[in-house]
Amino acid sequence: MRKLLNAALGACLAVAMTAGAANADAPGAAPHQRFDLGDFRLESGQVIEKGFLTYVTHGTLNEQRNNAILVLPSLMGTHHRHDFLIGPGKALDPGKYFIIAADTLGNGRAISPSNSETQPGPKFPQFSIRDMVDAQHRLVAEGLELDRLLAVVGLSMGGMQAYQWAASFPDEIAAVIPIVSMARTSPWVTAIWESQRQAIMADAAWAGGAYTEQPEKGLRAAAASLETWVRHWDWMDKEFTDNRQVVGWLNERTADAAKNWDANDFIYQTRAEDLHDIAKGGDYAEALARIQARALLMPGSQDLLHPPADSRFAARHIPRATLVEIDSDQGHMASGS
Repeated sequence: MRKLLNAALGACLAVAMTAGAANADAPGAAPHQRFDLGDFRLESGQVIEKGFLTYVTHGTLNEQRNNAILVLPSLMGTHHRHDFLIGPGKALDPGKYFIIAADTLGNGRAISPSNSETQPGPKFPQFSIRDMVDAQHRLVAEGLELDRLLAVVGLSMGGMQAYQWAASFPDEIAAVIPIVSMARTSPWVTAIWESQRQAIMADAAWAGGAYTEQPEKGLRAAAASLETWVRHWDWMDKEFTDNRQVVGWLNERTADAAKNWDANDFIYQTRAEDLHDIAKGGDYAEALARIQARALLMPGSQDLLHPPADSRFAARHIPRATLVEIDSDQGHMASGS
């Protein structure tokens, strides 16, 4: 899987380079940087007060200023989500590219319900994928003073943001690489997220989002559901020799989620996914056809969370799209970890 991802991404980035114009922090990791958004107005008209994004960079911007790549994490992921793709000889090689690994609205590092001083918890306004991208555009254009990106790369929800970049700023990116992602969220995906939100809200500790301690039981139930949906039965039935093993594995995974997740952040980010649609309710095929960037679409062949049918449809309508399916029995986790 990783070899396929590295090879496919590397090939796409090489083409874009020639064609384009103008979760824990390890010791020695790239230093965190912060970009202040101020009072950030959302597409709904609401305002996030004292907004900010956090990010790290790898590599050096070249003299032509045309080797910058923005990488965006999955749901509840951080700027470390793509670390397995970043490094010498890998697809995102700091020796070739200036890599901006950004945190997104609501992930607990950038401004979020969990860390807002003036709008904590349920007082935080609901944001969208489009709002995430508008904030990132401010970082790129104002904070880093870049007028064009070589590529935007993202896994899962990060891929949704990559699609939105291509739709919102068609003249400012050369390539877009959504991995196990969708250009609009389907009712199927929203139903999965809502089932997990309801699990959190059913915990008495949830307290309408105004909890003083995390609703651990609800979080663990939501995480158990998510861990199942991001896998595939072909992988799971081979991985575990008896049913007791899978129960133990789920208990370990959900305990980690309960330690690392914030319930409000999870709810807000999944609701941002619910709102995702690059066509804004209009003709989906036409919205895809307006994407000017080269597009490398990489769905998982057995992905249950983000089924590959959407990427196949997108590949038929984006003018310069290449479809590379990740043939894997790991479902959504075909994206790598």
